[in-house]
Amino acid sequence: MTKRYLFLLLSFAILSLAPSKTAQADSQALGDQLFKLTASDAASGDSFGSGVGLSGNIGIVGAQGDDDPGSNAGSAYLFDATTGNQLFKLAATDAQAGDVFGEVVAIDGNVAIVGAAQSDDAGSASGSAYLFDVTTGNQLFKLTASDAAAGDFFGISVGISGNVAIVGAWFDDDNG
Repeated sequence: MTKRYLFLLLSFAILSLAPSKTAQADSQALGDQLFKLTASDAASGDSFGSGVGLSGNIGIVGAQGDDDPGSNAGSAYLFDATTGNQLFKLAATDAQAGDVFGEVVAIDGNVAIVGAAQSDDAGSASGSAYLFDVTTGNQLFKLTASDAAAGDFFGISVGISGNVAIVGAWFDDDNG
């Protein structure tokens, strides 16, 4: 893929996080549940539904507590929103225990972004985010802050629109 992705670093405080416990597709017209989405390898403690997103007919669901390849390494799943079928399981190519990959997710068109705020590339919980091609499930890029430091939690929030991705780092304290 030859598109370039610009990511913006935001420093902010999040007052509270209330992750969803289930991921379900609902009919707007009737108010009826269409599907209950479940990971093909679901296990207790995976926190499936910790992050959710939808673009067109593709849904993404994070599972920050997934233990493949290590405890709380995390994962995310892509689903066909018209059938409820799982398309791909997403994981960071460099996944480590404790990364909580999938705590936050976003999707736009054929690209998804997944946060791993507790990954340790530049020190404990410096954080990272990953871009994926939703048509193949392949990882495209890994994003880290140019000034990454321990405790920044880069990847605590993510967003994407077109070819622009945005990543939050709530404890980046370069300016005090």
